Amino acid sequence: MTIKKAGGRMAEEKTEKKTSPRGRKAAAKTRRTTHTKRRQGSTIFALDIGTRTVVGVLAEKTDSGYKILDMETAAHEKRSMTDGQIEDIEAVAEVIKKVRAALEKRRSVKLSHVCIAAAGRALKTMRAKWEYALSPNKTITAEELKAAELEAVRKTEEQFSEQFETSAFYCVGHSVISLSLDGYKTAKPEGHRGSVLETELIAAFLPAYVVESLCAAVDIAGLDVAGLTLEPIAAMNAVVPPELRLINIALCDIGAGTSDVAVSRGGSVVAYGMATVAGDEVTEELMRQLLVDFPTAERIKTSTEPQIRYTDILLRECTVTPERVLELIKPAAEQLAGVISEEILAANAEPPQAVFLVGGGSRLHGLSALVAKGLGVDEARVITGRRELMRGIEAPAGMEIGAEHTTPLGIAMTAGRGISYDFTTITLNGRKVRALDTNRLTVFELLNFSGIKPEQLIGKAGRPLTFTLNGARTTLRGTPAVPAEIILNGRPAALNSTVRKGDEVTVKTAADGENAAAYLSDYFDTDSLSAFGVSLFGEEKTAGVYISVNGQAVTADREIENGDEISLCEAGTLGAFLDLQGISGAVLLNGEKAAGDTALSEGDEITAEEAADIDPENITITVNGITAPFPTRADGRAPIFLDVAAAFSDDPTSLLSRASVITLNGKVARLDEEIHSGDVIVIE
Repeated sequence: MTIKKAGGRMAEEKTEKKTSPRGRKAAAKTRRTTHTKRRQGSTIFALDIGTRTVVGVLAEKTDSGYKILDMETAAHEKRSMTDGQIEDIEAVAEVIKKVRAALEKRRSVKLSHVCIAAAGRALKTMRAKWEYALSPNKTITAEELKAAELEAVRKTEEQFSEQFETSAFYCVGHSVISLSLDGYKTAKPEGHRGSVLETELIAAFLPAYVVESLCAAVDIAGLDVAGLTLEPIAAMNAVVPPELRLINIALCDIGAGTSDVAVSRGGSVVAYGMATVAGDEVTEELMRQLLVDFPTAERIKTSTEPQIRYTDILLRECTVTPERVLELIKPAAEQLAGVISEEILAANAEPPQAVFLVGGGSRLHGLSALVAKGLGVDEARVITGRRELMRGIEAPAGMEIGAEHTTPLGIAMTAGRGISYDFTTITLNGRKVRALDTNRLTVFELLNFSGIKPEQLIGKAGRPLTFTLNGARTTLRGTPAVPAEIILNGRPAALNSTVRKGDEVTVKTAADGENAAAYLSDYFDTDSLSAFGVSLFGEEKTAGVYISVNGQAVTADREIENGDEISLCEAGTLGAFLDLQGISGAVLLNGEKAAGDTALSEGDEITAEEAADIDPENITITVNGITAPFPTRADGRAPIFLDVAAAFSDDPTSLLSRASVITLNGKVARLDEEIHSGDVIVIE
């Protein structure tokens, strides 16, 4: 069939009348197919959810940069946001829906995921340095560098929570400022060796409700948050690329509710700042001066007409010139410039080499000159953002791109570079954890949000037990540590395993091994022991078969300790007993002479023969460098240290109390310690 007239409703109706039912169904199917929206795919959808407007950007990453496909701006119908913070989530969600619908209609695309940025309201930063111990005998690996960085982030988070006494903040990102190996700065420690790696970083924190409200509005609008960044970071990425960050540049993103500052120096972003003074303060000044509502004041502020007509709240028809508007807002503009200058100086500590003013509020006439004056720099060094400053962007010829588009375009560029943060919900050990981290979040990094410390993942082997048994040195090993267990979605995983939204992670911390332990009964037949007590020269002693630990008789149920000297003593006969006690003189057993092989029994008394019958033997000792003989005791036993002291003084106690050095063979001496030939004594 030939259709002579096409493109209108009449043509379609005439065609349907001449087509069979089957043909009409096929035609309807064709029309539906024609209007089916394609999937978003690799198209970047970025939203700048501002205090006054929501700006949506569609972009594609190209070999040379970014191609802007489309852009849509919608204003909030009421003041549902204040100072960059969402007050009415439902109202903001409705504006997001409008922006999304307009872009979807024009581009015939179904938008499902979006990248957003958080404003700097209540932004807090912390700059810190942390040391990480390395093995000096091993080269530094990429894994160790990452571990050191994450450990620094974790410690900074802990310090932040302690300092501000709160856990209701998210660490929304960090930047490594410098690395030092053993006190020397280095750009790339990997492959080198050292003992201590110091990481200096700056971490940014936002209140949880700021991020939660943004994500909630996006969720209600039917979109998934694919990435989140800070607005000043996004603006930096649009205007100050990494290759320019060696220069000390301050960027201020002046919106309607907040003025966010970022500072670059030495190749990285080194500071962030925020002020809740921005474009709204200028608008509110016009409201007071001209007696108009907020939308009217906004229109007057941005109008370029030679005569601006408006109706005030008293229903009077009025006109005002742009020159008069500038006069009226001058106090507010000066205040805004002063706050921006103070915030830049607070972040940078000195006037920067260059300043970029971006955002809708930067278009205020004369603002750059006022900021330059506040900083004390040449006006030529403070520039307002414009299309030419946004490098690597290709846009349709008819699309207007100005300073107010810096942040939304920066959000798209940040997402395209893969450096935005992914706000994800992950189940960790049965608890929902919201993690705001890079899209390469690993199990190890996830632990920062759970309170599990890295040291809990490394168990220690049990301590060994070393002792001497019958003259032989013996060492028992402790049990090995039980390693940490990581389960990701039901399967074993590692610390460097990547986690994604919706994953379930179970982490069982490592368990230390058990210390080596042993009892005397583990090494001796307790049935063969038969210890009993005898009297030796009036002192109670142990005889028979018994266990001696460090020279003392003990029971078999005693636990062995490190360094114990353990031996089995067999002193069941008189001779064996006297040998063990080191006695060679003549003795009596229960008042009578006895042979050495005489068996001893409980309660036996061993005494010395009459003194006249005992021939004391001399021993040779060295006292304070003088070698001389020293007699044994009258009973034939070896003298003790106190006997030597008594030989030098009538008051040995006083002598020893005044002495600063009292040693026997180089060790601190005991008063009851036996003295033998060859011993060296010092009393000074």
